[in-house]
Amino acid sequence: MRLPHRLLHPLPLVLGIGLLAPVAALASPAGDAQQRLQGETWVTRSFTLADLGITRTVLLTGFDAKQEFYLPVPRNVAIADAGIDFRGRYYKPEEARTSMTLAVNGRPSYATRVDTAEGDASQVLKVDTRTIVDGFLRLGVSWINNSPERICAYERPSGNVLAVEPDTRFTYRFTSGALTNLADAWVALPARPTMIVAGKRLSKGAYDSAWRIGLAMEQAGRQINVRSFPAVGDSVDTQGWQIPPALAGLPAFSGLAAGEARHQIRDAAEVGALMVLGSGAATGDLLVMDATLRQQMNAALDALATQLNADADAARALSDWRGRQTALAADGMPSHMVRLATLGARPVIVLAEDAGAQAAGAFADAWRNVLIGRNAGIDKADQAEATSRTVIHPTQWGGTNPNFDVLAKGDWTVTMPLAALSADGRLPTDVGVDLAVSPSAGRSRPVATVYWNDTLLGARQLNADGHPERIDARVPSYVLGLNNVLRVAIQRQPYYDGCNEAPQAYPVQVLRTTALRTGDAAPDGTFVGLLPLMAYHPQVAVPESYLADAIATLPRLVRIAAASGVSPVRAELVVQGQGAFSPARPFLALQVPVDGANARVSVKDGHLRINGKQSPWLDVGGLTQASAIEVASSHGQYGLVYQVLGTQPALGKPFVLNRGDLAVLGDEGPVAWSDGSAAANSDAAPEGSGFLAEWRRHLSWGVPVIAFALLALLLLFVIAHRLKRRHDKNK
Repeated sequence: MRLPHRLLHPLPLVLGIGLLAPVAALASPAGDAQQRLQGETWVTRSFTLADLGITRTVLLTGFDAKQEFYLPVPRNVAIADAGIDFRGRYYKPEEARTSMTLAVNGRPSYATRVDTAEGDASQVLKVDTRTIVDGFLRLGVSWINNSPERICAYERPSGNVLAVEPDTRFTYRFTSGALTNLADAWVALPARPTMIVAGKRLSKGAYDSAWRIGLAMEQAGRQINVRSFPAVGDSVDTQGWQIPPALAGLPAFSGLAAGEARHQIRDAAEVGALMVLGSGAATGDLLVMDATLRQQMNAALDALATQLNADADAARALSDWRGRQTALAADGMPSHMVRLATLGARPVIVLAEDAGAQAAGAFADAWRNVLIGRNAGIDKADQAEATSRTVIHPTQWGGTNPNFDVLAKGDWTVTMPLAALSADGRLPTDVGVDLAVSPSAGRSRPVATVYWNDTLLGARQLNADGHPERIDARVPSYVLGLNNVLRVAIQRQPYYDGCNEAPQAYPVQVLRTTALRTGDAAPDGTFVGLLPLMAYHPQVAVPESYLADAIATLPRLVRIAAASGVSPVRAELVVQGQGAFSPARPFLALQVPVDGANARVSVKDGHLRINGKQSPWLDVGGLTQASAIEVASSHGQYGLVYQVLGTQPALGKPFVLNRGDLAVLGDEGPVAWSDGSAAANSDAAPEGSGFLAEWRRHLSWGVPVIAFALLALLLLFVIAHRLKRRHDKNK
């Protein structure tokens, strides 16, 4: 019997389904479960203002106060579910028509009128991701007080305050497959990224790369979390796991699915199961891929595959999953290679064992956007040398808009990393801020004030005639930090004309000729005197025991190196064995004896002794969880010597060594400083600096010349007078 023509079209489909039905019937539940684990996954990122370096409450006061916060996002990644959990509180002791407005990327997102004397200003904002440009999201906060009093002559201070808390949080997420280049992957790292290394003991190459990339993270405002790849006998946290039922019955997964709060790994197959599940214990945000780590990962997956040999479908699914793990690519990691890869459906940045210095330089702000691919073989990446070693222009770091209108108050700010300011072995000594301020209707001249890390450096009244004007100020050493904020504040007297005219804002521009002048850094026995030398080509000396306990010592080395201003690109790591370390360049020595060092601090069994010239300055016993760091010299080289008293301190917060020549450290950073050197006790301007310096140099030789000239004129006058008298007598 011949079938109708219209029934012939679906016949191949029906026959295909019939042929595939036996294959589908043979697919095992374990294989299906593994297939479902192979898809893309959502990655969530969350930052607070404290994570971005704003650790103190920001207070908005006055009648019209505004503040913008810049929140980083990857440039070329489609993000979703972005939101801001704004945390704040207001205090309103004065009567006024008060309002608060929150804006995202310049668009108002929330506004409210404030009527009560005190209350919670917290608010959850949704973010329109289409408005995000240039790799940043701007959160704007406006605090406006309209006083009912008729005040036209001046703007008096307002007691109403809005406090923006550091736990204000920005959250977004993206799919793991959305990251396509290394530049975006670096920006998209979490606030506290996890770096996976082979184990507690590392080779010198792997340790060298790990501390350098950790230091680069620290200098970028993020704190690295170092974790070793899990091994048999390790205990892992299993809370919150959801293991597919089809896998829970397999030996490698059964122990992980037992419901215990923590599970002790029994064999290598369980490590492979952790990798397949995408557990945070076996995957991270960065991997230092040396031969040992690669061998451990492959051995774990081989052991898991052996257990699955009885289930052909499950074994095939594992093989497919393994082929998608680009972190374990067959070509390995060539020398100096950095790769954006996948491990357990999570994006990871993988570094070759010898790529730490190159990666630290390439991920710096100057070069990061060059990394537009998933793989980069980096032979060299260092700080670009300035065309002039004596002048740096702060505007090259961007900052807020240099063109702004000022009614009563206005600010321009820029943030500059210390590593960039001192990259060529010099330190900022003076700053010259160039401004162009337009005239206003008011008669009072505007005032410009220059701050460095909230320390007032200088101020002056401006002519405000539209022409460039300069404010010169000295930059003292004690104001320097790891990140330096230069702020220029402009204040005008609003013009009201007896309340007949509404006050208007007038333009101000910070010119690109604004410059930092730098000077050669000579060691003066202080921490600050060493900062530029540590950012140049220092030696970092650690004992061999540091490599044997990498998980504990890497965070300590990173924190001390960051506080000392060490360059992650140019520094040389020295692993000291038996004997004392003999430095050849400026150095940072951590818990190693330094040959011939004139150290004043001695520590032994929790006993701290600080020696003075005649007698000890301090002699205290029973100290625990403390350490000390001081400036010392050895073989003509200046450096820093770090010693530990008893239990290792946690050093939980970043800090910078910018005071004196000796510091005692606790869990939260410096707890005591010593200003023993003469330079540390003096912040007077150098003799050869300042407005009158050039005149002083001329007067140093000019005064004797002028005195000699006057004496010569006097002698000539006397001689001429005598000759005249003699001539008159002869007549």
